[in-house]
Order: sequence, then C-alpha cells, then structure tokens
Amino acid sequence: MELHCDTCGQVRIFEKPACADHPRSSCPDRACSTCGAAIVVAPVILLMDRRARVTLRRAA
Repeated sequence: MELHCDTCGQVRIFEKPACADHPRSSCPDRACSTCGAAIVVAPVILLMDRRARVTLRRAA
C-alpha cells in the first residue's frame, strides 16, 4: 500500500507490522518500509453532547 509518509516527505510503501496485541490476525496499523514511521489506525468514536441546550439572555 502506498501512502504519504510525513517523516520522509514522499509517497512510500507502507506494510503491516507484527501485531501481537491485536485480537485478530489483521492489524489495522501500517509502518513505512523506508523509515519505520507508523500510522496508527484507531476506530472512529462519535461523541455527542446530550445536554439540554441553554439559551443565554442579557439582563434588561
């Protein structure tokens, strides 16, 4: 897989590193094959503010 490496500053080949801590055999992380910089892929977490909206008014 070719991705842009921020450390190298160019498009490089990224490979799957050995991933012993991941429960499945497919590790979502990638490492640059040239310099070893890693891209850690984390699941997207959607945070929602469930508090009631507050309307502020100026005192008369």
